[in-house]
Amino acid sequence: MAHATLKTIAEYTGLSVTTVSRALKNGDDVKEPTKQKVREAAEKLGYAPNLQGLSLRTGRNYTIAAVVPVMKPGDVCGDISSLPLITGLTSGLKGTPYHVCVLPAEIGDNMLEPIRYVVESGLAGGLVFNLTKPNDPRVTYLSEHNFPFVCFGQTEMSVKHAFVDVDNFDASYRACEYLSKQGCKRIRMITSTKDYTYVWHKYYGMKRAAMEFGFEFSDDSLIYDSYSENYRKFAAQLFSKPDSPDGIFCGSEVSALGFLAGARDAGRTVGKDLHLICLEGCDLPSQYLPAVPGLRQDFIGIGEQLAKFLLRIIDGEDPSKLQEIRKVEFIPR
Repeated sequence: MAHATLKTIAEYTGLSVTTVSRALKNGDDVKEPTKQKVREAAEKLGYAPNLQGLSLRTGRNYTIAAVVPVMKPGDVCGDISSLPLITGLTSGLKGTPYHVCVLPAEIGDNMLEPIRYVVESGLAGGLVFNLTKPNDPRVTYLSEHNFPFVCFGQTEMSVKHAFVDVDNFDASYRACEYLSKQGCKRIRMITSTKDYTYVWHKYYGMKRAAMEFGFEFSDDSLIYDSYSENYRKFAAQLFSKPDSPDGIFCGSEVSALGFLAGARDAGRTVGKDLHLICLEGCDLPSQYLPAVPGLRQDFIGIGEQLAKFLLRIIDGEDPSKLQEIRKVEFIPR
């Protein structure tokens, strides 16, 4: 069978080649029913864009590189947030000639290395990355090289850049508010180190909540992932101490699972003498015993928006005008 082209789809649908092309690019000037008609025809006819020819004609690289972590300290099953984020990126590029290439990011001092590789090798035409720092060398490097990028997370830099982020100040505040309403006075937050901007936002959210709700707060209120690679053992030791925490805000599903097991090992009863809430990106905590309330981050939606922002930057829009902060959703259980 001959390879389906834009002309093939146009003849099949009775539309013009121009309309078909705009529909496949998800153009704003094409109505959604027409886009759907073209997509269905393209799928039925087995249409796939010739990216090599398209790149030659347009001078664009249609690969989007996503530099995201696969494993982080404390993880026993990989970074749970990376998969829905990649799913969202892929969804956000649907109907366009762009596709996602994933590069595992190592946590540490060499986070700039994969970014340099993408730019210097010409591997991709745009970049997405996360785990932003207040003063992030990746933002500086990409801005200096005028390379299209968007971050999942903010910085504190004067360089204005595109980003999508979770309102971590609000998430931390609301988590502590929930725990305070359960009567907790010794609240601890499980999180990554202060290297990352979002951790500072969570820190100040917790500090604000402590001022309003009257529970104790200090730098010791934060328990960092780097303290232990085994949440269960760490939690069992923590809960066995006098005046141990009575409220825990976990920054991930994995840390919540470990702290639940550690609490049980230490003879603590979650929901009675200990309360826990989890920052989550999926419904896994509903399967815990006992079930744990959560603050849901929509990683798929975030990934879709990151992709859309990046395409707009590639098309020439001002990155500083493409910034979005999203609230988490409280999931009672």
